[in-house]
Amino acid sequence: MRKFSLLILFVAFSVTVSFGQLIESYDNLLDSTYQVSGEQTNRIDISLSADHQEGTGALLMKPFLGAYHPWGTFAQIIKRIPEGAPEMDWTINDTLSIWLKVVTPPTHPEYMVFRIHIADRPTASDPVEEYIYEHATILDASSGWVNLKIPLFERWTDGSVVPNDSGFVVAPNNWGGFTYNNRRLDYNKIIGFNIGFITSGWTDPANIPADSMEVIVDGLTRTGTRSIPAIIFNGVAIPSNLGNPWAWGQSSISVEVGGGPGGAAPNALKWIQGNEWNNGWTGFGFDVTPGFNLAGAWVQDSLKFQYKAETGVGPIRAQFETATAKVGKVFTPIADGQWHEYALRLSEFTPQDNTTGFDSSNVTKFGFMAEASAIAGKVVYFTNVWTGNPVFDVLPPVAPTNVTVNAGTYINTITWSDVPNETNEKYHIYYSTSPITDVTAPGVEVVKMNIAGGVNLFDHMLIAPATDQAVTYYYAISCTDDAGNNGPLSDNSAAITNTAKGYATISKTAPTSFVADGNLQEFLFITPQVMKSSDGSGYIVTNTTITGDADLSAKSYVAFDNDYLYVGMDITDDIVTFVPGNTTYLNDCPDLFIGLYNAHGAPHSGLQRGAEPDYHFRFAKDRLMIDGGKDSILIPGTNYFWGEQFPSGYVVEAKISLSDLAALTGDNRFYPVEGMRLPLDYAINDADGANREGILTYSPYNEDLSYQTVSRWLYTWIGNAWNPVGVNEELTKSYTYALSQNYPNPFNPATRIQYSLKNDGVTSIKVYDVVGREVATVLNEFQNAGTHEINFNASKLTSGVYFYKIVSGSYSEVKKMVLLK
Repeated sequence: MRKFSLLILFVAFSVTVSFGQLIESYDNLLDSTYQVSGEQTNRIDISLSADHQEGTGALLMKPFLGAYHPWGTFAQIIKRIPEGAPEMDWTINDTLSIWLKVVTPPTHPEYMVFRIHIADRPTASDPVEEYIYEHATILDASSGWVNLKIPLFERWTDGSVVPNDSGFVVAPNNWGGFTYNNRRLDYNKIIGFNIGFITSGWTDPANIPADSMEVIVDGLTRTGTRSIPAIIFNGVAIPSNLGNPWAWGQSSISVEVGGGPGGAAPNALKWIQGNEWNNGWTGFGFDVTPGFNLAGAWVQDSLKFQYKAETGVGPIRAQFETATAKVGKVFTPIADGQWHEYALRLSEFTPQDNTTGFDSSNVTKFGFMAEASAIAGKVVYFTNVWTGNPVFDVLPPVAPTNVTVNAGTYINTITWSDVPNETNEKYHIYYSTSPITDVTAPGVEVVKMNIAGGVNLFDHMLIAPATDQAVTYYYAISCTDDAGNNGPLSDNSAAITNTAKGYATISKTAPTSFVADGNLQEFLFITPQVMKSSDGSGYIVTNTTITGDADLSAKSYVAFDNDYLYVGMDITDDIVTFVPGNTTYLNDCPDLFIGLYNAHGAPHSGLQRGAEPDYHFRFAKDRLMIDGGKDSILIPGTNYFWGEQFPSGYVVEAKISLSDLAALTGDNRFYPVEGMRLPLDYAINDADGANREGILTYSPYNEDLSYQTVSRWLYTWIGNAWNPVGVNEELTKSYTYALSQNYPNPFNPATRIQYSLKNDGVTSIKVYDVVGREVATVLNEFQNAGTHEINFNASKLTSGVYFYKIVSGSYSEVKKMVLLK
């Protein structure tokens, strides 16, 4: 099925550059990469011609076409690159040029047409797909040399559009003898072309004439300049060739669903600035694989985007990088918390950091950075970030098929069949104890997001709190195409019962008499999270070295009470290294990744702040820090210890105030509840000398990338319950935020206020008079998701109109009430 497209209009500048490339000179006879093809006895006699337009010769072609059937017949020469040879990349050009000279025209020119086919194949295993250009009159009469300019342009089709001379179109569905792959002209995957002569359109099937002619061709060339669009964020998703974004200078970057301006851009990139070095420099970006080819765009297009910046955000630099050079352009955003559009001419980007040799045809990195202006915690949103005139696919893919599950030891192996006619698509696997119809419904969890097409297999690690437990799960899979369109769910797998491995949990009881002294005795009632490479409880990051448990292994004890997070770590390390002045992770130190919220459903794509905060703690010898802009939240003393132990290794102890943490970061204050499921991971850095040699992790997916995205973490629970203890409402019920009208209203002096919370969180209800003064606090405490009701007694207030306001996380709402005494 051909996909519909949405053309985003863009004003381009008029400067152009031509990039010409000779494809075939035809100075010699055809080599072995060509073949002559014709229906039945149709043929083309080929010889060299001294009459030429370019080079030293040209190709004289004499097609002979028989009279076979009324829908036409053909003869053609076919060029295909040798097997294993790299595909031809015609991406940069917008025109094919060929010289033609008609020596002898056809007897029946009204039936003769000239065609050029382009063949592409995205991968070696794909079938060949042909796109066709047809000129109806170029062969009609004898001529001198004519330079035929052919638009190297893919025409839209629903599978029924026939070829003409306005561009190339995939062979229509009802034409026999053609194969298809992704029904998209892959300009960078060209494997050959055809030059053909076709007769068709006879009106009298009983009187079909044969025909022949002579034509000379010379100098097949691709030329002109195509402005190739580069999509960085399309308002929905990050394109697959960019992968996960990275951040530096203690910034964080994530995709915020619903954070965009709406319409075709519902989502946004959320950049929280850091300021690691207190010099105002920080940023985020993407690695581009394969690189953007912006050679054609560089002289005529702009980088275009929408942004929203908080008050106080200063100058920002947009930057492109190649293997050896960087170019950038600085702009100062309108920092008023509103969406604005911006366009930066690519030709005005200038060299940065004393680099030279920028190659616009192979851009391998793109990013935004604060230009010596960062203020830690300031937020900027970006959406619709692209160059040129991109075409967006707006139709979702179909559902994956053949979802099956096989039980193993503590794992379920899921397999499926990919969605046909998609490239660079991603698959998302969900599971639940009940059949899945809505992936956002309570009880539906994520196995893994963004699995590349062609993998078709994933092992779901089965985890239970504390002890091995039997579990029964259903599985379903959805597909997101390369443009970010989400397809429907697959059919559910059959229910499968297996055993989940018991994982150490977080203690719901705090250690008594905590002292940060290096003695972990107060933690020993807690079952630790263990990381050892010898038994598979820990994982060694690829391309790092840990020679065994004596080289590096770890035990970590984690606990909460209502006010503090307690952490105790016992690190076995044969050589303990601390070099003052080193970047902290290059010394021996453990990192703790933890989300302080009840995590269910899809994991955060980055590390988030606010109502569901994700933290990356680093326990360095001289301080406890949070990656993302908060340094030295604790130093050695009453609540923090880092020290070597006998005979080897070191010990970490920390007592972190949850209130201080919220005040420091601006996040919601966390209130632990037994049964909450918390995202969790560790990375233990091992420096046996001046440099880090090994990284031991808790999650097998970490690969030293857990600082970028929660999707690489595992999880555990507070206590040994599967679900929060003390929540009266059914866990399967889905809630929304809502504030009801008080009842009765008017009232004297008491009334009831009912409200609903979608998520757990600190919730306040306050009352204000008509001039906005706060006159009463009805509620200010942590509450679980669900429907609640509270009484308000206004006996101390005078008659009049009042307003009551609820705030919970990012949700707030105001209603009016009337007190009549």
